[in-house]
Amino acid sequence: MNEKGREFKGLWGGKHYRRWAALFGMGPEFYRRGLGDLELGDGMRALDLGCGPGALSLALAQRAAPGAAIVGLDLSEDQLAYARTQAGGHACALEFRRGSMDELPYPDGHFDLVMTSMALHETPPAVRRAAVAETARVLRPGGLFLLVDWSRPRLGLWGVLWFPLVCRGEKNRDNWNNVYPALCAARSLDLAQDGYINSMVRRQLFRKS
Repeated sequence: MNEKGREFKGLWGGKHYRRWAALFGMGPEFYRRGLGDLELGDGMRALDLGCGPGALSLALAQRAAPGAAIVGLDLSEDQLAYARTQAGGHACALEFRRGSMDELPYPDGHFDLVMTSMALHETPPAVRRAAVAETARVLRPGGLFLLVDWSRPRLGLWGVLWFPLVCRGEKNRDNWNNVYPALCAARSLDLAQDGYINSMVRRQLFRKS
């Protein structure tokens, strides 16, 4: 892990990451459930923070209008290289760029939707907080922030399997205690939806007021 977060590469990146993710329940249906009913209309722009090999971006691209645009941002060139091989054949504009979620190279109010899936917990706490601040900055008023990540496990298979790995440690405290609604509220991002995708992963949707 570098100072910004973990870079998945080599045997942990690209197509290998997709295979590992599927083994842990993060296949196409996982990302469709993460999106819920979100779509992109003509002229709308979305940003995917910590996009990895692009699964969430690709799921959104399947329901985006031709005039929409999606950008995936990640630290790992291995992840981005694989994502780019999957980017063709969609009606909307879809690109993948290297960058850190706490330093976004975009102007204020540029995006209609910012989203992140299973990425925040791989960053240091200071980066998470800066990422929330940057998300609020680049969202237009009324824009949405979709946050999909693990939270305190509930009863169920994935909760039981992951519990020993997530129940302790400074790195895990934010997710265990679900500090994100408070962090977002401080940046005028109001919680609109909150629920679990499975016994481990929580889906929260915030709206910029």
